Amino acid sequence: MKKPYKIIDVHGFTPERAKRQIEFELKRAPQNAEKILVIHGHNRGTVLRDLVRSGLDSPRIREVMPCFGNDGESTIYLN
Repeated sequence: MKKPYKIIDVHGFTPERAKRQIEFELKRAPQNAEKILVIHGHNRGTVLRDLVRSGLDSPRIREVMPCFGNDGESTIYLN
């Protein structure tokens, strides 16, 4: 399995800061990048998880999937 282009750790961020950081990384990801791993955590609620999984709107995003066996991480698959 191919490694992600970037790993972004946003747990502990405010939702606004997390969204800005992820959107920044999506914009600068090279066209041949296939995926970005986002660590959002899960012990302190679901706000960041929900933001990553359903609150992002970018033409670069093909699909967002939870990581198998770790509810605190999600993979963003890129177009």
